[in-house]
Amino acid sequence: MTKKKLLAAAIATALSTGMIASNATWVFAADELPASKEAPAEAPVKSVDPSQEKAKSEAADKDFVKVSEDALMSMRDLHNARLAIFNGQPEQARTYVDAAVTRIAATEQEADKFALDTKAAKADDRYVPFDAALTVMDSYEPSEAKSEHIAKANEHLHKGEKTEAMEALKLGEIDVAVTTSLVPVKLAKAHIDEAAKLISEGKYYEANLALKVVDDAVVVETLAIDDLPKTQKKD
Repeated sequence: MTKKKLLAAAIATALSTGMIASNATWVFAADELPASKEAPAEAPVKSVDPSQEKAKSEAADKDFVKVSEDALMSMRDLHNARLAIFNGQPEQARTYVDAAVTRIAATEQEADKFALDTKAAKADDRYVPFDAALTVMDSYEPSEAKSEHIAKANEHLHKGEKTEAMEALKLGEIDVAVTTSLVPVKLAKAHIDEAAKLISEGKYYEANLALKVVDDAVVVETLAIDDLPKTQKKD
């Protein structure tokens, strides 16, 4: 595996779904890059105002894709239900669909926090991200200069300063994008509720088709860091 692919894999591994929407530390692979020969100078200790740090973190979060845990779990339950139907396990399918019903209802209630404007969106629905990851563009080539920018980005990420971290990467000409999967909530709720009803009637084949409609409606987009869509306004 090339150094470029190792970096991309390390970033993808470090960034689990919830991390993009949280203040968790993001780790970038720098072991393949030249190490600095000089020890870093000790920085003076500064007092930190917790309220200012929280405000800065909340402002940075607005610039990034936020992933809904309820949407994520509803999609996982949906996939598990379809697999259970395929494997001839009706009771497991019922359990997973019932869980998906609860999760998609919660997703709908909190859609204002997560729904994004997307070019692929259809009218009268809201698209909520349920999965996301940072990806390194193919133009990346390791160098000592890039190593310094990656180190700086790590410092910002350790503090939860995501916007500043992305700026450090841009200065190092390290192109990063966000790939996200979005589910139309209104459509998903209607078909998951329908699947639950069909399973209760013993119509497992029809229930699988209802769940497949949700799968087919998922939108996957790769978004430039400096051109992320805004949170979708509620009509």
